[in-house]
Amino acid sequence: MVLPSIQSNPVLLIRFTPHTPRNLINNVIERLAQGGIAVTTSEGLSSSGCSVVLGLTTTQQLLENEAELVKLVKPSRTQYSHIPLTMEHFSVASRGDFVNLNVSFSSDDDDMNFDSEGLFTSSDRAFLLESMLNSIPVLDKGQEASDLTRCFDSQNVVYLEDTCQHNSKSLCQVLKSNGFVDVVCPVHQPYLREKILKETVCLKSPLPLQHIREYYGEGVAFYFAWMQFMTRWFVYPGILGLVVYLIRMYRGDTIDNCEFTPFLGFGTFIWAILCNQYWVRREARLSYKWGTFAPVTSYRDQRPNYVGEMRVSKVTGKMEKHYPCHKRRLMIAISAIFTVVLLAGACVVMVISMNVQGYISREDQEEFEGDHPLYFPRFARLAEKDAIFDCNSVWKSFLPVLLRSLMVTMMNKQYRVIAEYLTEWENHETSFDHNNSVVLKRVLFEAFDAYIILFYLTIYERNIYLLRLELVGAFSVDTFRRLVTECALPYIMQTLSKKDEQKSMSASKKNDDLKQVSGSSLSSEADLEEYEQFDDLIEMLIQFGYVTLFASAFPLAAFVAVGANYVESRTDLWKLTRLCRRPSPNRIESLGMWNKILRVMVWMSALTNCLIFAFASSQMRQWLPENYTTNEWGKSTLVDSTADETLLIMFAIEHALVLVGLVLLHFVPPVPGFILAEVEKRQWLHDISAQKARLRMMKVSSIRKLGPHEETVTKLEAKEQGDGSSFLSVLKSVTG
Repeated sequence: MVLPSIQSNPVLLIRFTPHTPRNLINNVIERLAQGGIAVTTSEGLSSSGCSVVLGLTTTQQLLENEAELVKLVKPSRTQYSHIPLTMEHFSVASRGDFVNLNVSFSSDDDDMNFDSEGLFTSSDRAFLLESMLNSIPVLDKGQEASDLTRCFDSQNVVYLEDTCQHNSKSLCQVLKSNGFVDVVCPVHQPYLREKILKETVCLKSPLPLQHIREYYGEGVAFYFAWMQFMTRWFVYPGILGLVVYLIRMYRGDTIDNCEFTPFLGFGTFIWAILCNQYWVRREARLSYKWGTFAPVTSYRDQRPNYVGEMRVSKVTGKMEKHYPCHKRRLMIAISAIFTVVLLAGACVVMVISMNVQGYISREDQEEFEGDHPLYFPRFARLAEKDAIFDCNSVWKSFLPVLLRSLMVTMMNKQYRVIAEYLTEWENHETSFDHNNSVVLKRVLFEAFDAYIILFYLTIYERNIYLLRLELVGAFSVDTFRRLVTECALPYIMQTLSKKDEQKSMSASKKNDDLKQVSGSSLSSEADLEEYEQFDDLIEMLIQFGYVTLFASAFPLAAFVAVGANYVESRTDLWKLTRLCRRPSPNRIESLGMWNKILRVMVWMSALTNCLIFAFASSQMRQWLPENYTTNEWGKSTLVDSTADETLLIMFAIEHALVLVGLVLLHFVPPVPGFILAEVEKRQWLHDISAQKARLRMMKVSSIRKLGPHEETVTKLEAKEQGDGSSFLSVLKSVTG
């Protein structure tokens, strides 16, 4: 499909809050026009006391100039037959090599959605225009005042980075930080939106990954690519887990004494190593195809909120912001201490939950020599027989799991705000570093909430029955909660909101007070819910941990995950396209920090499955019965005389698994060979271009030295064009 003309359709929308003065909005519109951004649509501008929404766009020429500035990577033609295409930074001077080149490096693509010149997708347009918007300063260099700054002065708004240097801040940053603007996002394109929706509800076809990338950008596309990848890869441990489960049912074994279940845990670790590595390879393919592969692209944007002192850059010699690294490290350390304090508070909530769920009971207090440090009788009584949370009742035992899930959701929502504030305080220079820091904090907090009880049951209680019960409960409640809170509830709320709006519009029609802006499309889009991708990613991460870290306790986890992920991938895309504002494109090369966290979880799974095998169950006892005995409480414990031998065997198995994992990583490189070859081809082309440029300079210099001998110059040109000889050899043959 060919996208409509950019000059006739809004690409971005910006919403001003109701208290924003109208003269300030008019001055902002004038300033945007000076920066090359035009307003195609305005809603609410002629009314007072309501939000104002502007539809923004620009020209194709300015969009191409911005693409060159940000070094946007696109497929480009070459003059060599053995290298017909390469990924190259867009250049206006050589735009002929880029136009009408709707091709990719994959054969699984269907129709692509570009502009009439075959240059930019819908997400490219939004990314470039937002880059233009963020780069417009309040004042141009050398300019001291304007009508806009006088409006800011009347509102006591600070818009200068340095009062001595008169370096002004980004206009968009000033408007957001002072509460004049609350929404800046791309505008939905109805045809592309409906096209993605139709492909989403078609359950027989895979997710329209290419269309997602062209419409939402690389950040969103990588999430759905990962979910699609994991759904397929979960099939392998899912089938293995189902086979082990059926064997256990046939033999009449339990999860505690099944001698085959440990092999599922060990096999899941090997699977996780390969899964993680092949996902990295998949990322490399996609990032190269999409123009974000690290050796090719070099785009790293400086955050608008980055604060620093102006100094002369040691690299470029120009003025730049600088913030000392030792100050940032100090702030990161303080943030870490504050996060640990909050984790301690979350730990208290989890201890209370374990008492309420019956994981810590009066029997544990009696078994423990002295007082159990985590036993609280007031809460533990609630889980006793016939109590409100009777742990022996099928339905009552699920109530505390549900309550804990709601409590964890509330804590995570509060910590999200705190994490954003702490990371902003750390003052990272680039959006990439800022986002990674936020992800690390929030994952640490939310993973702690999800796994702390499981680790307690594995390491301290060493009770595989309670561990399996907690896994099944958490897995089921989380899956149900995600479907209800992320899709069903927002859809119901949005439907009710639309009905209320229609009623108010009908009442206004009767009173002849209807404003045209009330039912406008841009205002409706601005009112949609913001898309929070972190929530989707953390859910997949937690699920991956359930499957890998505790495979020996819940063999069917991967099998259940296949169906859950297939449904959720559709519901997530439906929610994003139907219920959420269109997110700003995020040009990334991979999942970044998420991959590092996944890698840590994979290596941890070798230890956790060995701990379940040796201590949290009687699985190892089936192979080494003489090393275990049963205590007075009916629990399997180590024989003192063979305890060292058992520990040695367990750690030997764990080290063997790690060794196998390292060997597999050695034989499965993270980047496919054909991509490395493409990068080498690109470097060769750059070397050839540089060599030709040097020879042209030498040619001009040598001709000037020869003087006005037209015959010599003609011979040089004719001989070089005739037999293709290099300039140096031609020059030597002519001049002798």
